[in-house]
Amino acid sequence: MKRYARLWWSCLKQAIRRDLQFRSQTVTNAIASTAELVLGLIPVLILTGTAAAAVGWNGPLTLIVVGIYGACTGLMDCFVAPNLRRIDGYVRKGELDLILVRPVNAQLFAALRWMEPAELGRVVTGLGLAAAGAHAAHLPITPELIVRAAGWTAIGFIGFSLLWANLVYLAFWFESAEPINEVALQAREAGRYPLAYFPKSVQFVLATIVPAGLIAAVPAKVLAGTVAALSTGLLLLTVGVLLTILHWQLASRRYSSAS
Repeated sequence: MKRYARLWWSCLKQAIRRDLQFRSQTVTNAIASTAELVLGLIPVLILTGTAAAAVGWNGPLTLIVVGIYGACTGLMDCFVAPNLRRIDGYVRKGELDLILVRPVNAQLFAALRWMEPAELGRVVTGLGLAAAGAHAAHLPITPELIVRAAGWTAIGFIGFSLLWANLVYLAFWFESAEPINEVALQAREAGRYPLAYFPKSVQFVLATIVPAGLIAAVPAKVLAGTVAALSTGLLLLTVGVLLTILHWQLASRRYSSAS
């Protein structure tokens, strides 16, 4: 584990140095990322204003959902998305050779190699929105609730990342899987809204198969006092990790080396 921790730290330092070489672009990306999160509040609050009575949500609680969603997607776009977007190119151009020959776990290295630190600005803004929403809703936030909510957020974050990874691994099976990245991003947008806004069947999908609903909606409900056991989520997450490892092993056997 120490070996991979050092590898990840080296990749992070390299990403920071790369961003420092293009400071103006990095600042622009950070501002645009934060503005995107703030503008994303508009449709959510409009929908909340028209449906709050029917679904039992109000503006402050919805603000918590959007804030947690923004923080998590900021982390995902910093550490996960840059790597998954490149998988299709690795396979089509034969660049995966440079990863497979390294004396490290190829799947893990392909998932951690690239980072975009400018996206972390959205994390700070998102946490600020969530804190403001919790204060406005007068929620009795306790350390236990924060830990439980963070656990569900981690399950949703990792679970959706695993789903996205399995989708981009289709590049090994088909001529191109590049459009899959846009499909994954559009599916992730559902996590911006409380689960109560969706029909029961869609809620089930967003809590299991496409776990975008676990990223922010469930953690917000936990902060509001709704009890949600972590055991089921951890079990499903374990199954997802094992299936993703198996999928990589099967898919990489189909890879035709550039050499």
